[in-house]
Amino acid sequence: MLQKIEYPKQTTYFICREDETFTITAYGSVEPTQVMETGQPILDSYLDEAEWAAILIAGGINPYPVEEVVIE
Repeated sequence: MLQKIEYPKQTTYFICREDETFTITAYGSVEPTQVMETGQPILDSYLDEAEWAAILIAGGINPYPVEEVVIE
């Protein structure tokens, strides 16, 4: 079953999890101009970025990884 977040009124943060293990399989945000679909069984959405980030950090995930800069 596909679950989706469609054109939210404000930026919406999400965490996808597996059924039995509650392992985080995906996370991110959806802007008001975007649509996100997933086949994951559990899709939790948050309007509060701090709450979303705290859940990821508690799960051992850095929600704000430093991007690698390549200098040519």
